[in-house]
Amino acid sequence: MSGGYRFARLQLVCLRGPLVFRAQCEVCEEMGPRAESGDAAMMWVVFHWEDQLDHTAFRELSSTPFRAEPRS
Repeated sequence: MSGGYRFARLQLVCLRGPLVFRAQCEVCEEMGPRAESGDAAMMWVVFHWEDQLDHTAFRELSSTPFRAEPRS
């Protein structure tokens, strides 16, 4: 990755902040809480599955912090 994305009026710059992880149920689209690691995020899957035994498909989501800067 180049470290940023350029658009007509702004540039998105990748920050050095920590990744944020979440888990999402593919059946009902409910999302677990934010976590500092993928393993911690996936713990929510265990609790969700125990409540909804027919929900067996999940997704791990991770996000990177960006800052918007005006282009010169």
